[in-house]
Amino acid sequence: MHRDPRNPAHWPFSANHRLFPLPPSLPRLHPARFASFSAAPRRQMANDVALRASLVWLAVAMVVVGLWTHSFKKAMATYGAGVLGIAGVLLPDWDYFDRDFSKWTTPISPEERAAIASRGSGLARFRMYPLRLAVYTCVYGYGLYKWWVFVSS
Repeated sequence: MHRDPRNPAHWPFSANHRLFPLPPSLPRLHPARFASFSAAPRRQMANDVALRASLVWLAVAMVVVGLWTHSFKKAMATYGAGVLGIAGVLLPDWDYFDRDFSKWTTPISPEERAAIASRGSGLARFRMYPLRLAVYTCVYGYGLYKWWVFVSS
């Protein structure tokens, strides 16, 4: 059979041709079959939205720093500082750490999970702890200061 390179049906990555086709004995699974498994709890979806928005703003900051300083090294430093900053705020399991310090060595019981879920989501659940606020202010303030010194030099 003659393969015409101008015909998309003959391209190696088209839907009609697979580089590694599945054996006929294995069923081909359609992604719609897994739609029920992809439903995440609302809080998880809110965390995903916050992570995506943070990463988009980090990308904008990287572009601005890269264009302003004309330095790939400074743009990568912005990326590294931003990823560490985002990870420090969004990744910890705050439900776990919002408990008394003496309970950190034990897992969260189902009753505690239910009580946490009943408090609501988003800012309604957020509690201010003076020690946490002081530590975050010191760590992030120092990190932001060092980043600014590096980028502005």
